[in-house]
This record gives sequence, structure tokens and C-alpha cells, in this order.
Amino acid sequence: MSLEALEDWNPWWNSGEVPSELKGIGRDKLREAKEIINLQKVKIYTGVRRSGKSTLLYQIIDCLLEKTDPKNIVLMNFDDIRLSSKPLDEIYKEYIERMLPQKPYIFLDEIHNAVNWTSLVRRLIDQRKANIHITDSSSYFIPVEYARILTGRKITLEVYPLSFKEYLRFKNIKLSFLGTEEKAAARGYLKEYMEKGGFPEPFFMKWNIGKKVLIEYFNDIVTRDVVSRFGTNYTKTKDLAYYLISNASQKITYRKLRNTFKMGLETIQKYIEHLEQVYLIFKVNAYSQKLKEQITQPKKIYTIDTGLMNAIGFKTSENLGPTLENLIFIELKRRGYQIYYLPLEKGEIDFIAKKNLEIEKIINVCYDLTEEKTRKREIENMIKALKKLGKRKGEIITWEQEEKIKINNKEIKIIPAYKWLLQKQNKI
Repeated sequence: MSLEALEDWNPWWNSGEVPSELKGIGRDKLREAKEIINLQKVKIYTGVRRSGKSTLLYQIIDCLLEKTDPKNIVLMNFDDIRLSSKPLDEIYKEYIERMLPQKPYIFLDEIHNAVNWTSLVRRLIDQRKANIHITDSSSYFIPVEYARILTGRKITLEVYPLSFKEYLRFKNIKLSFLGTEEKAAARGYLKEYMEKGGFPEPFFMKWNIGKKVLIEYFNDIVTRDVVSRFGTNYTKTKDLAYYLISNASQKITYRKLRNTFKMGLETIQKYIEHLEQVYLIFKVNAYSQKLKEQITQPKKIYTIDTGLMNAIGFKTSENLGPTLENLIFIELKRRGYQIYYLPLEKGEIDFIAKKNLEIEKIINVCYDLTEEKTRKREIENMIKALKKLGKRKGEIITWEQEEKIKINNKEIKIIPAYKWLLQKQNKI
């Protein structure tokens, strides 16, 4: 039965190629995946359910087929009961007997459903007998007792829903920002992207259908990735997730959540941690040199996708400001930043973005800067932040305003969101 399943999941054994309907449209993450493809480590691709991890595997396999015998590549999808019901080493033996591969490339999709997989993976890596790639829908894909087994033997890539750049590629659109009309079109595409989000499947659907699909994604994430995996209460998990997504880009405190949901502080913290581990929501700490201040300050909450935010979250009007802020947050995560917010005496800075312990970006998101009062507040807050952090440059991301402001030795770049999302990013 498992051999039949393997043949179903590996059509290239007969055709020599990955079917076009499985390859999809090229993702930016493919370049990064190709750079690590031959590292003698377990390559792990994590990310929210339906973000495109499986498609990325097919794209990697397609690249390998240019120079690798098809029989040396095997994909096992453990959402298939024919595979998830048998120990991995038994399935692997059947593959070896059937295909007689030479140092195979092994792709294990949704690994958390596999039976007794860690010992085989460790042995194959330690003995340099295979090149192994794994996907899962959780950053906590390995139970704690397994973590020690793969220590030093793995490298992880996170896969997010489509970026705005990828969204335009899926639509076969190229922008150069040369004229007024094209800038207006760019804002139109961005508004569409903000509404529908970046999950690949709903991209091809009308919004009324895509919205239903996103609601199903939400239910699957809660049920299959949180409740089933971590043993949480279904109703409490769903209600908390719904509340947090509805309040994306806002501050929360554990004590307020405790009072709202009648749950203990430790339980609230644990549930939020699980929602983070499956990439449904993200918790952002206040920026401080003191760990205690980071812990005690309110947190800001964001969700994985603005389409999901629009489909699930409760709102009474067009929520463009918080939605744009959430979109910018996810793009910073996609680019690998460690993110904080900076509390100020009056207001805050939305994003302090760090890499390798260095602050690389200081960003505020303000949908509309046309009101003088708003403009004055945003500029003053940015100047205060730059002085406090000892930095010279900051950015204010808007819907359409664009300007450069210099005050003494400080520089503030006001930039439209569509341009910021598409331009090559530099350090401040």
C-alpha cells in the first residue's frame, strides 16, 4: 500500500518531470532554498498551513531533475494515511528496494504526521547517505525530546504567504513607477493585495469565494495545528484566536485577556504561544535594553495575513490603517528581522527592526499624513526615537505621500507602501 502511495506522490519516476500543475509559479524562497540544497543538514521548511511549502518542495525537485536521476528523488506526504500509518524506516526500505537510488534526495512533507521518523533521519544524515528536506506547519515541529537528536544537524527556512512582489508576479504585472497613472495602478493592486492577502490558493478566486476558503484555513489551523497537536480547548482556542486577529496591530495585556476569557494567566500565555508556533499570530515586545521592561510592557499583536484578517476579524468599517501596519509587519518578518515596537511618552514607533543585534530599520506606519496635526505628531515621534536610539535615519510608510525631511542631522524618509514593498531594502 505504501509503495502504491509513493508512486502516486512521485510522478517523475515515470515521466522524468514534475507536472506543471504541481510546480506552480516560482517563489522568491526558491533562490534561498537552492543555496542550501546540498548542505549536509536536514533542511526544514516551516510556515503557516497552505502558505506554499509543498509547492516549494516541487519547485526544488524540478531544479534537481535537471541533473539528478528521477529515481534518486522521493517525496512522502504524511497527510496521506497510507504513509502516515507506517513507520518511516519501513517506507524507506520499500523505496530502496523499488528504485535502488544512489544517495537519494528525500522530501518529507508534514513530518509531524510521520511515525518514528527521527532515528532514520539522524542516521541518514550522520552517515551522509541522503539529502533530507522536511516541511511542517509549526515552528515547534519536533517534540522537545527530539530536539536534542537533531541539534546541529538542521537548518530552517520560514515560508510565508505571497509577498506583494510575488503577488504581482502571479498577476504577470511589472511596475516601474514612471507615471501618475502607474502609481495609481500600483496603489490599486496593493489595495487588492491587502484585501485578499497572500495565500496562494485564494489568489485565483473571487473574493466572496476566497473569503470562505480563508475561513476554512482558520478553522483547520485551530483544529489540526493547535487543538490536535497541543491538546488545547477548542472553543477557548478559537475564541482567543478570533479576538487577537480582530485586534491585529493593537496592544494587548495578559491581564485584560484573562478578564475577558476567564482563563488563568499561564493558560493565556500558553495558548498565545501555541498560536504563534503555528504562525497564526505574532506577539511583539516593547524595545528595551532591560529584559524586565520587555516582559512587563503590553504586547502588540499581528496576524500572518491581511486576507485572513479581513475574512476572520470583526470590524465595523474599512480598517485600512491597522491592515497596512499588519502588512508591513509581515514583510519585515519575511525579510528575517527581529521586531519590536518603541513606546514613547506620547505615542510609539511601530517597528524597531533588528538583524544580528543591530538596529537596521526604524519605521512608523501612517496611512494618511495629510492632516497637519497627524504629520506633526509622526515627525516629532520619529525624531525623538532617532535621538533615543542614536540613529540618523527613519522611515514613515504611508499610502501615497512621498517626501524627504531633514531636521538637524536627522533624516526621515516618507515613502508610499507600494514603493517600500517593491524596492531593494537598505540599512538605515
